[in-house]
Amino acid sequence: MGLNTFFEGLGSVATAGALIAAVYAGLQARRLYRIESGRDEQARDAERKRQATQVSAWAATRIKTGGRIIFGVVIRNSSDDPVYDVQVECHGFTSPRVPTLQCVPPGEFFAANTVEEDATAEWDYPKPVREVTGDPLRPFTISDARGVDAIIFRDNTGAGWHRAARGELTKTP
Repeated sequence: MGLNTFFEGLGSVATAGALIAAVYAGLQARRLYRIESGRDEQARDAERKRQATQVSAWAATRIKTGGRIIFGVVIRNSSDDPVYDVQVECHGFTSPRVPTLQCVPPGEFFAANTVEEDATAEWDYPKPVREVTGDPLRPFTISDARGVDAIIFRDNTGAGWHRAARGELTKTP
């Protein structure tokens, strides 16, 4: 066997090794691409949910001067942008749903469940919590007699969201 044959064989082995290394590198690149694509998708999902995670509602009581108690719902939008078409579904009130709020700006609002005989609606117009601070406002956390079952709304991009009573947040069609 001559040196030419030896070097040709060695070149063939080196070429085969380079091919195997290239295939392995391609498979690794594909695996890393899938991992990074998954991370990018998670980041996009988190960004899509960013505003929605900052919107919530809960039952509360307002204790007026003289001890009169008014039940209602606190709606909080702690994002920097308004949310739209907000519907609060609840139980234990005179009506199972707060009227749809077309736009809820950033802030915290109290919608009282009216029980006066001369009231024209079952729910009072939501007021910023800071306007009712003269009266204590307490979350209704111990009893299941009254509560919020869900809050449904659209974020500032138009995406619909549903937050269940236990906090589960899901995108709606």
